[in-house]
Order: sequence, then structure tokens, then C-alpha cells
Amino acid sequence: MAEDRLHRLELNLHPNEASGLLAVEDEALLEAHGWEFAFWAVLDEGEIEDCVAVIGHRRGAGIGEGWEIERLRAEPIGDAGKTEDAEAVARQGGWIYLFGSHFGGKDGPLQPKRGFVARFRETDVGHTTQDPAMGMEISRESFLLHRLINDALKSSGPDLIPLGPRSHEALISATIRRGEKENKRWAGLVREDDYPINVEGAAFRESGTLLLGLRFPVSSSGHPLLVELEGVERIFEPGDALPEVRGFWEAAAVGREGYIAGVRDLAILRTERGEELHLVTGNVDSRDKDSVLIQDYPGGHNTVSTHFRCTLPPDAHSGTLEGKFVREFPDLPRVEGIAITDSERFFYVTDEDEGVYLRLTRLLAD
Repeated sequence: MAEDRLHRLELNLHPNEASGLLAVEDEALLEAHGWEFAFWAVLDEGEIEDCVAVIGHRRGAGIGEGWEIERLRAEPIGDAGKTEDAEAVARQGGWIYLFGSHFGGKDGPLQPKRGFVARFRETDVGHTTQDPAMGMEISRESFLLHRLINDALKSSGPDLIPLGPRSHEALISATIRRGEKENKRWAGLVREDDYPINVEGAAFRESGTLLLGLRFPVSSSGHPLLVELEGVERIFEPGDALPEVRGFWEAAAVGREGYIAGVRDLAILRTERGEELHLVTGNVDSRDKDSVLIQDYPGGHNTVSTHFRCTLPPDAHSGTLEGKFVREFPDLPRVEGIAITDSERFFYVTDEDEGVYLRLTRLLAD
């Protein structure tokens, strides 16, 4: 079905929904499956080693047909503990990086199992389903990025929207109480003046720094925020070196019918003019009566999912970005991913609840 020049393609990823989208670049992998192009997607429910899919398009097929879905056969290297709620996927130096939301349930508390970073080498995959299984490195250092980002926000971050009372109680205070009551190893890493961090998008810049798009918190103006990190690979390397927060970007990119917006996903297009950031923004949480964020921030309830583009200044790691409108999705509030192919064609992935048991993922082709 085409609407607003978009092809809508229904994909069966039951019982999961897709979050995040990234074009496959390894030609050998595409050739092994007979695909013209393909996308990595992360899935939201289950351990991360079981929740990576590839959405491929057969060579020679029309855009409305020839789509195939495979699950990556992967095994964790070592024992990182339980993981859940993958939200973003990005590429750097031959590695595919996967990020958990670092958040919690809609009514809290924050959950350490969602605070993971994983990676595997794309060129080592060969074929997604054949032996040997892909080795996946997983780091689940509880509240590591939460602490790094919160400390940087306090020392050099932009002004933030005040944390609402329901959100503070459910996502911060309740997490602190749980850590103390259950004598968790991470007790003390979440503090009363923290903000909950909700990661929804990721992309690496040419310099190697990582942009993390946040669904929450947002700036005092209601604008979505991006964190620029240097050295995320250090969490997989021996020693005590940690990633560093280089700065924060505030994107003036809020869609219609909302006063505030969070990042849903992002991608970077490298052009002759420099790096062009593409991001989809939308509501700060799904339209759920149990969401403490929606209760505290009703102005972020109905924000229309919208694709914006911005120019990233070279040799800068923080500042304000002016979002330029590309397209909006007034009937699709849950646009979860954006990817760009070599032909500079845009693809989006959405998820929608259809009844009680079926979750329908749609891939939208521009």
C-alpha cells in the first residue's frame, strides 16, 4: 500500500516488535542470501543474543515483494547476565553495536538488564542462520552510562525540563529503594537528583564518536537531546578506562500536536557538504495510562512522529541543531527506526498493536 509516496510492507516478527534499523554493508553477507539490500533490526523482548533480525530484499524483486526475515544465530561471549529491551543499532569500524534502552517499565523502576551495550563483527557473520553461531560481546555494567550521562548533565549539560513528581518517584526513588533493600551491587549509582535516561537511537560520526538519541530527558524547551560519547569501545576492552561524554546536542525538532518530543531513532548521511543527521522524533512515551512520563508531561502525549534533518557542524561536539522538516507520520505514532541505503533512499520501521496477540511491524520504503 502506498500513502504519501510511502510503500507499506507488513513483516511478521511475532512476538517481537522492531526497534532501530541499520543498512547492512557487507557484500558477502548480502550475496550469501541473494539480497539486493538488507537491514539489521533489534527486537524488544528477550535476550539480546536472540533479538537481532535481518530484513532482506531479494535481488530483482519489486519493492512491494521479495522481503525475507532471518534471525541472527548468535551466542554471548562470557556471562553478562540477563538483557532486555534493545532499542538502537549502529556501525563503527566493522562492528555492529546494539544498545538497550537503559530505562525501565512505564511505571518504573529502572531496570539494570536494560542497561546493556553489545557488539559483533558484521564481516564475520557470513550467513545469519548457519553454523558457527556469531559470537556476541555483551557489556551489562549496571548504570554505567546512566552515571556518566547524569554526571555530565549536571556539570556541563543543557537546561532540562524539571523531572515530574510521578516520574521521580517511580523511576528514581523506587530504584534507589530497591538497590538499598536488596543490597544490590549497583546501590548508590542512582541518586536522588538524577534523571532517568531512555536511549532510543544511535549513530557513529566519522570521527568515531557516538551519538545517542534520548527519548527522555528533553531540554527545558521541550527539544530532544543527543549525547556525544567518545570511546564506547572501552567498555569491551581490558582495564578501567571508561567512555567520555564530549557534549550534548539540542535539536529543535518537535512535531505537530506536541510541546515536547523525544528521539525515536537517528541515522547519519555522509555528504560532500559534511555530516547530515536524520532523526525521527515523537512522543516521550507511548500512549499508555500507566506511563508516569505521560502523566507528568501531557504535552508529550500526542506529538506527531516526524522525520527531521540537521547539519552537524564539523569539529564540534555540542550545540543547537535546527531541524528541517522532511516528512511526518500522523497515523503512525510508533515509528521506531530509520535507515538510509547507499542510494540515499529512506526506510522506516514501525510497530503497532493489532488486537491482543499479534504485533504488526511495518517497513516503510520512501
